[in-house]
Amino acid sequence: MLALENLNLSFDGENVINDVSFEVAEGELVCLLGPSGCGKTTILRLIAGLETAESGVVRINKKIVSSKDQFIPPHQRNIGLLFQDFALFPHLTVAQNISFGLFKLGEEAAEKRTNEMLEQIELLDHAYKYPHELSGGEQQRVALARARAPQPRLLLLDEPFSGLDTSLRGKLRKETTRILKKHRVTTVMVTHDPEEAMLMADRIVLMCDGKIVQIGSPEVLYSNPVNSFAAEFFGEINQLDGTVEGNWIETSAGKISNTNFPHGSKVEVLIRPDSLKMGSTESDKLLAKEMKVCSVQYVGQSTHIQLGLGNGTKPHTHLQAKQTGNFASKVGENLNVTIDKNKIFIFQK
Repeated sequence: MLALENLNLSFDGENVINDVSFEVAEGELVCLLGPSGCGKTTILRLIAGLETAESGVVRINKKIVSSKDQFIPPHQRNIGLLFQDFALFPHLTVAQNISFGLFKLGEEAAEKRTNEMLEQIELLDHAYKYPHELSGGEQQRVALARARAPQPRLLLLDEPFSGLDTSLRGKLRKETTRILKKHRVTTVMVTHDPEEAMLMADRIVLMCDGKIVQIGSPEVLYSNPVNSFAAEFFGEINQLDGTVEGNWIETSAGKISNTNFPHGSKVEVLIRPDSLKMGSTESDKLLAKEMKVCSVQYVGQSTHIQLGLGNGTKPHTHLQAKQTGNFASKVGENLNVTIDKNKIFIFQK
């Protein structure tokens, strides 16, 4: 449906998009994810035709819409856009906003399509209200309906939930995902929120400094990150320096099994907080050292525990652990700890 091939773009001599290539299948929802300034929105603008790449090709439905020799303007690309601020017309009613892009249809067909969209977003009773009379969530639904009304082949969403409060954001995220999936709308969405991307996307394109770091399903990116940036982006992580000694990797927390790193290598060992299991027996233990419970914090249904390594009252290294429910041990106790091997990531330094 959508294909980007080797896109490059510079602003004031600085590369902002570096050799970006990926594809989006018909009906797929793909999230562009990464920190601010990594090039996510610029890619969205390149797809829409609001920016022009210095090199590379953009194809929509197998047709070249942007290349060195060819450029199709935005209004001819059959793309729907939804921006952060919704950009509803304040002087038009809800129905008029939704029907704004339906000028090619006859009056009767445009009215029918507008009513269909109002039903889908459950705002049929609000058709004659103006944007200022709606809540933020209702405005977002109207903006989504307006973008979808002309039945574009491709929908582009630029952080559409960023201005909403936490509870409303979660509700509209679910609602939007349901609508897009039900109607098989091919969608590319920009977000800097990893949780949002994992909840909504079929696949995630993770970016940093204008480059693609990794592409895959939410499960793949969380469970099999390609480097430390990818591992750390999806939540808090413990990082230890390690040295390979034969079949083991020596760290300040003890020994971890070596997989395929050569003897003497310096490596990074990354451990997710929820992979640490406390109170295990000596024979069951992966790490060789005891850890001291330094602090315990209850956060809703989970407990965050700070574990210290080293002698004395001031451990020289700390690891963060997380577990569901209450934590039986008290601050000051020493515990043996095991690690879920599937949640340890080791990268060459």
